[in-house]
Amino acid sequence: MIQRLLEVGVVKFGDFVLSSGLKSPFYIDLRAVLGHPDLFQWVVSQYLSTLSKLEYDVILGVATGGIPYASVLGYLLQRPFGYVRPEAKGHGVGRQIEGAEVAGKRAVVVDDVLTTGKSVLGAISAVGEAGGRVTAVVVFLDREQCGAEAVRRAGAGVYSVYKMRELLEALRPHIGEGQYRSAVEYLSQWRC
Repeated sequence: MIQRLLEVGVVKFGDFVLSSGLKSPFYIDLRAVLGHPDLFQWVVSQYLSTLSKLEYDVILGVATGGIPYASVLGYLLQRPFGYVRPEAKGHGVGRQIEGAEVAGKRAVVVDDVLTTGKSVLGAISAVGEAGGRVTAVVVFLDREQCGAEAVRRAGAGVYSVYKMRELLEALRPHIGEGQYRSAVEYLSQWRC
């Protein structure tokens, strides 16, 4: 299935600007998985394997990349689930966390990709303000750009299906040596 990530455009190489504002020679678009049920099923099974080792009461997706995964995982595991917005709504009841109640609960936060940790840290803060505690963050891919360290400093464990270097190694036979070396060199600049 790793090669399918390339085939359907989940993993791309070129010049990209990330949501964090960082420039990158590769881009990971896990939203593209949603259009491929076989790949989606595989990605969900990878999340399930990781979640099976953790203790928690509630599953929360980070808007927007984590929402579809947290929803399916909550349904399959029969756990309360919801999602965390970047900020509270300006209308209705003004919630930042939708779905499951988090007060007094241990939450696991699910996102697709972890880069700097900004959106995940926002979710951890929101859960804390609502009276809950994030015990773990689970992502499909840790880009290894200091996000995991930032999340750990905030008091939550970080679990990833893949780290970027592992994914690059698995893709190496399919991407060519130039793209592989460019990506590894880019990652080597991050000292966390």
